[in-house]
Amino acid sequence: MEPGVILPLALAALIAGAVALFLQRASGALRAARRVEQFQQDAAQIGARLDALLGATIPRVDAVRRHELEASAILEELDAAIATLDDELVRAQALTAPSAYTESRLGIVSEIGHAQRALAMVQHGCELTVAPRARARATESQIAIKRGYLNLLHAREALVRHVAGLTAPADAVESSWRTFRV
Repeated sequence: MEPGVILPLALAALIAGAVALFLQRASGALRAARRVEQFQQDAAQIGARLDALLGATIPRVDAVRRHELEASAILEELDAAIATLDDELVRAQALTAPSAYTESRLGIVSEIGHAQRALAMVQHGCELTVAPRARARATESQIAIKRGYLNLLHAREALVRHVAGLTAPADAVESSWRTFRV
């Protein structure tokens, strides 16, 4: 072959290799961006369901706390809310978080646990209120309900904060396609 033919062929092969390398790195970045977006959507859905659940439960607990509603009226609701929190905890633990969102995922899981404990405390207080010797343990039951109520408020606020913090930071998508690896 003539040198006039080899040089353009070598140059074309070099350009094709560079384009292939660029496309491979760009597709990796696209996959990473999709993982981030999927995580954000899944976590936002969990957050929305939990916000709705706690948003409906907290006013009822507050009504019991203020003696506007009988404690026995919300015991079944508390059981259902605790079961729902258990399900949401399993979903949150199953989320696969990109490295930039590991702390957010752990925060969401942690706050679901806080909400579970708060509801369990409210449930304990309500059970004490309806127990046969309720008068003897009235102070303990009211303290449990009030503490649980406050803990529910804090857990809900923290969940909202964690979910709101899921907006993509600039470094969330791994920048592997921009760097050369040997």
